[in-house]
Amino acid sequence: MRKLTLDEWEKKYIVGKIERFNSRNSMFTRPTWDPEVKDLLEDWSFTGDVKDRPGYHLEDQALRWASRRGSQLMIHFNIHKPNPSPVAQAVTAAIAGISSGQPSVMGAAYRPPEGVKIDTNNPEKTTRIVKKVARYFGADLVGVCKLEKRWVYSHAGGKPQEIPDEFKYAVVLAFEEEYDLIKHYPTYIADAATSMGYSRMAIANNYLTFFIQGLGYQVIDCTTNDVAASIPLAMQAGLGDIGRNGLLITPQSGPRVRLSKIFTDLPLVVDSPIDFGVTEFCLACGKCADACPSRSIMTGGRTAEPNSISNIGGTLKWPIDVVTCRVYWGRANKPCTACVASCPYNKPDTLFHRTARWFTDYARWADSFYVKMDEMFGYGKPKKADNFWEEWQPQRL
Repeated sequence: MRKLTLDEWEKKYIVGKIERFNSRNSMFTRPTWDPEVKDLLEDWSFTGDVKDRPGYHLEDQALRWASRRGSQLMIHFNIHKPNPSPVAQAVTAAIAGISSGQPSVMGAAYRPPEGVKIDTNNPEKTTRIVKKVARYFGADLVGVCKLEKRWVYSHAGGKPQEIPDEFKYAVVLAFEEEYDLIKHYPTYIADAATSMGYSRMAIANNYLTFFIQGLGYQVIDCTTNDVAASIPLAMQAGLGDIGRNGLLITPQSGPRVRLSKIFTDLPLVVDSPIDFGVTEFCLACGKCADACPSRSIMTGGRTAEPNSISNIGGTLKWPIDVVTCRVYWGRANKPCTACVASCPYNKPDTLFHRTARWFTDYARWADSFYVKMDEMFGYGKPKKADNFWEEWQPQRL
């Protein structure tokens, strides 16, 4: 693995001017206003039906939605949390499109005495503290980068969005999804892993927000995905690299992570972007494109041309056809996650798989051979859910 300077990172990925993205152009909001897509499906809710087959039984559906409960609770609590900073309150309320309401019944939040702040003369120490606390609150990976405004969405909640200049840092968190659940794609079981990722990130974000506020500094909790683009911030914070499937690939868990971030004015030490062979491997691979049931993932090389208003232009990547992807979800009325589960980087973080990843980094000339080996061992194929409830041993109890 090699650390990159920001200039090196720019040369690898940025080929044109980056226009700030309007969050209303994401495929989770376009159906509400765009006539080109809103009539493609009658129901965009993506709830799924209970079926009489393994992976879609009532207990599988219950696991899926219970796993998402934390994100629903924490997003609500974030809006109504006690004594939020004025900036965080205003930005979060604008994103959610609702007023901040009254203080929570859970009581007043801790605040340090007026004018008291943590000593920031040693930003290395402060950064170590923040990272340790973030991991304590549940994050599996933590990185820090400068907050570049080009990755901040121009609009949130339908309103223009400007992050005040004093928020100079982004703390980016990654949360691993359980490998043994993802293997059961495209059932509700696999989506439970995704849902738990959202819940864990919402809870950790909320905890970390209160911690940094307790140090005397301001925080904008980006629990929702409408504030800024997570992947370029995660790349600049050194958490991973972008893959053909349009997802962040981490050295530890591949694409099997959920991302969150917070913005703060607390002075921190930034991390460096990393290069561990993802671009070269994805050029030789293409398993996610083959596995994609909606054919929404590009074959061939990278491009800077977006394929719709739901992509950001000016960056070299494999832009996903998010329209066909999202419409497939709705028409199939079930989760997918094929692009995550089929990725050769999606492996447990064991010595054997760490060794394999080492070869994909330091012997990149053999990438096509590694892809064939991945196929030969049968990785990336969906696992039948017939005996799931008898065999499953949860990673976290």
